[in-house]
Amino acid sequence: MNKKMAAAWLICFALLLLMPGAVWAVTKDRFQTDATENTVSTEIPKLTKDNYRDYPGLVESAFNAAVPFRSQLISFSSLTDLKLFCEKSINDKVVIGSDNWLFYSMESDIDDYKGTNLFTEGQLAQIASEQWLSNRDSEFILMIAPNKETIYGEEHLPSYYKKAEETRTDQLIAYLKKNTDIRIVYPKEEMLKYKKEYSLYWHYDTHWNAAGGYIGAKALLRELGDELPEVEDITFTPDTFSGYDLARMMNLQSYYEKNMPAEENYIVTGYNGNNLQAVSIDDATALVYHSDAPDTRKLFMVRDSFAGGMAGPVASSLSDCYMAHWNGFFTQSMVEEQKPDVFVLELVERRLDYLLSFCLTD
Repeated sequence: MNKKMAAAWLICFALLLLMPGAVWAVTKDRFQTDATENTVSTEIPKLTKDNYRDYPGLVESAFNAAVPFRSQLISFSSLTDLKLFCEKSINDKVVIGSDNWLFYSMESDIDDYKGTNLFTEGQLAQIASEQWLSNRDSEFILMIAPNKETIYGEEHLPSYYKKAEETRTDQLIAYLKKNTDIRIVYPKEEMLKYKKEYSLYWHYDTHWNAAGGYIGAKALLRELGDELPEVEDITFTPDTFSGYDLARMMNLQSYYEKNMPAEENYIVTGYNGNNLQAVSIDDATALVYHSDAPDTRKLFMVRDSFAGGMAGPVASSLSDCYMAHWNGFFTQSMVEEQKPDVFVLELVERRLDYLLSFCLTD
């Protein structure tokens, strides 16, 4: 190969390396750029004495997050998985199940389902030793929302995921009932009863839908001594709304909206709203309600996003409800300010580790 030919090859190679960035600089405003599973900053961090050990990894993460056509490449890869392989998507957050069901795999959902993450005796003892509101006037209830896999995993997860004989939720509930007097609500059996009649979770999202939320709300209120109408007496009007969070993790929300069967959700009516008023609604911070319910108790809930699906029925049944998000918003001072009659700690079972750090002191 002569020098001219070698130079030509080098120029071609350089152009191939530079072309995506150059094209992206000109056309990026025409493309969707928010790869929704990406939460890493695209700015190169400054080197400091505090981050020098982690600096190479931080630079690599920022560089990867800024790769031209990143969203489009993620979409293409996810669509390839979906169409050709029907297996876990490339971002390691989503399991593609049967009949267009998607499942979350980034947190402990799959380990919960397989029973590979049981608590140690020490961890169980630690959770049981926390004196949650023991010296307060408030009633305390621990509510655990079932994972989507718990209700629909056997039917729709890939067959190589084997359901455990005992999950850590089963383990924890048995331990707490034996060693404490904590009141626990875990509406697994109620949901299994109705799971074939209704889709209780969105197919393309991690959360339960309004029907699942109603069943959860009914179980919680029964523990509080309030009764909602039976599921058979409620009107579930089909609705297609969905959060699509799992589809968005694969950067395929638009594809699922346009090409897949519509989501199964419901508008729930048939229970007494008691003139429910939404005082303040922000899912990332607090859901605040007031109603004319005969039950004048004030409820305070530390909750995750699953509470949103049952907020209406719950808040309609008590006069005042303050539901604070657990992640980055809830502080103990809120309990002091609200002085609730009922304190509910609600979390989906994949987040049971939160119980190891949750503490309320006098």
